[in-house]
Amino acid sequence: MANQDDKAFLKRFSAVIGGLVLFTIINIVIANTETPPLAEDENPSRITMADERTQPVGDVRTELPEGTAATVTQAPATPVDPASIDGAAIYAQVCHVCHTTGAAGAPIPGSDLWAERAAKGKDALVASAINGLNAMPPKGGRPDLSDVEIAAVVEHMLSL
Repeated sequence: MANQDDKAFLKRFSAVIGGLVLFTIINIVIANTETPPLAEDENPSRITMADERTQPVGDVRTELPEGTAATVTQAPATPVDPASIDGAAIYAQVCHVCHTTGAAGAPIPGSDLWAERAAKGKDALVASAINGLNAMPPKGGRPDLSDVEIAAVVEHMLSL
């Protein structure tokens, strides 16, 4: 008895699925035959808006002004006076986050760990700060700082 119920269910279920598939196919055929294809030139504002959205962000000029030589020389960088660098300000912006809390093992100025590191000398501290040490990334995670600025920060930290 259960076997006949299963067969009857499968027949009805197959008929419903078949009907849905047939209904879908008929709808697709009607939609493709009844609607005309869209021509892009029918709506000029759509084309204009698409052109505006796909414009390049900027242009690169490759031509040289008349009378200009083809070689370009770079002006030499002006040397930075180490005395004009504010090591305390850079320390307050970058270094104090870890070196006042001891985060990730950073030595706190004035602590025993700092005294141990400072005993290696200023040059060793500057090299460690530039290249990174343990969890500290090179230049404290600020690659835009110059080596002279890093040296000024180390000098400031030694004075704390």
